[in-house]
Amino acid sequence: MNARETLSKYQLKYSKQREILLEILQDSHEPMSVDDLLEQLRLKNVTMNQSTVYRIIDHFCAHRIVEKTSSTLQAKNYYAVIRLDHHHYLYCQVCHTRIPLDACPMEAWLKDVEDAHGFKMTQHHIEIIGLCAECQQKISHSN
Repeated sequence: MNARETLSKYQLKYSKQREILLEILQDSHEPMSVDDLLEQLRLKNVTMNQSTVYRIIDHFCAHRIVEKTSSTLQAKNYYAVIRLDHHHYLYCQVCHTRIPLDACPMEAWLKDVEDAHGFKMTQHHIEIIGLCAECQQKISHSN
């Protein structure tokens, strides 16, 4: 579903700014910070105030089009379009690279938790922090 169709599905008023931001998020294969979004807008030669980006993203989150996650490594929030095939990431604590995992490592366990507690989970976030292969190699060579 393209950005314009998504806005219509959620009965959101159309604006070019909303469409562009949603397109950027839909095309991204990993969560993006507002700084990432602003950089993508700059690369597309689109001018948009940071406050406008935050306002639109907050609106998308309120309508459950986009989810907000945060990282303990950086004082930033990250945003991603909510998809059926959600992803989790390995975060390098040195270079801040995000490496996507192919599957949710917690799915079976979380289903057991739901069943055991009569709880209906609507979302979850897993943050796995460590060192990527490249940073491990740099550290081992510097010793």
